[in-house]
Amino acid sequence: MNHLKSNTYKVIAGHVLFWLAFIGFTALDDGRHHHDHWSFSLQGEDFSDILVVMLVVYANLYILMPFFYAKEKYLPYFITLLLLLLAGGLFSRFFSWQIWLPRERLADPTSDEPTNFWIWGRIISNGFSIFPVLAISVLIKTMLDSNAREKKLREIEKEKFTAEMGLLKAQINPHFFFNTLNSLYSLSLARSERSAAVVLRLSELMRYMLYEANANTVSLKDEIAYLENYIGIEQMRFADRLELSFQYSGDIAGNSISPLLLLPFVENAFKHGIEDSAGWITIDLKVVSRSLYLKVENSYTLPAKVKATGLGLANVQRRLELAYPGRYVLNNRQNDDVYSVDLTLQL
Repeated sequence: MNHLKSNTYKVIAGHVLFWLAFIGFTALDDGRHHHDHWSFSLQGEDFSDILVVMLVVYANLYILMPFFYAKEKYLPYFITLLLLLLAGGLFSRFFSWQIWLPRERLADPTSDEPTNFWIWGRIISNGFSIFPVLAISVLIKTMLDSNAREKKLREIEKEKFTAEMGLLKAQINPHFFFNTLNSLYSLSLARSERSAAVVLRLSELMRYMLYEANANTVSLKDEIAYLENYIGIEQMRFADRLELSFQYSGDIAGNSISPLLLLPFVENAFKHGIEDSAGWITIDLKVVSRSLYLKVENSYTLPAKVKATGLGLANVQRRLELAYPGRYVLNNRQNDDVYSVDLTLQL
């Protein structure tokens, strides 16, 4: 409600300022016209002319433009606009002929001002003298409407962005927990003492995903801690057949990143690198001049086309396009028995 009141006051203030500027210019121009020098002066006829201009301007803004211009009926709009200007000229002539001309004759009986109402040259001239003010008002309204439409489109795009990002994050959660629970299940079958440690790490992951990952960005330090917890779970699961190297460097503490963005690359390496056989994974992350460089390499036994169909990688590709348009480079490569992903991201 307060927002609506604030907008109403702004609109009223804008109209008042516009007409004060117009009246000031009219007074200044009238002083020059009658006294050959710049001074503020308003004659009686100026007041009726100002009233006519206001009527014409508001008739155009609130009748002609909504009914014709906004509906792209341009020819009817220009025809009615010309008729409106002619009506303005008639009103201006009427006030002059009915009110100001009799007073002028009383003040100066020798005045040779014509008494005939139908002086078409003067009527048309009066009508088209309104056109500059009308054009300025149309320009201002067009600019304001364009700005409002652009703002509305930005809001819609933001809402779509938020909704799609939320959906993508929601897709990551069950996908991730499905794989993690599989890991826990494998340890439980083996009656491994590491099961309790996995549960503890899993609770930390759940806390992060529930309470921190809903934000648009999180600190890079927290995101790396999240990765370390996930990697710790997978190390417990594949300890007997996994060679792992995970290192990070650079200005980690001073940067933020879209949450859960790096997990799919690491998860994909575990899923396809050592899921059914022994293997190795190398993860190298560094930050240089506010640019993040991530390289994930792993051994593989499945064809690359199988890897490329995972939900995680398709998901992260879309999230990169939404959150970092034009600010990332992502490359996947497969050489011999090595599958690698390189990500460069402007933070």
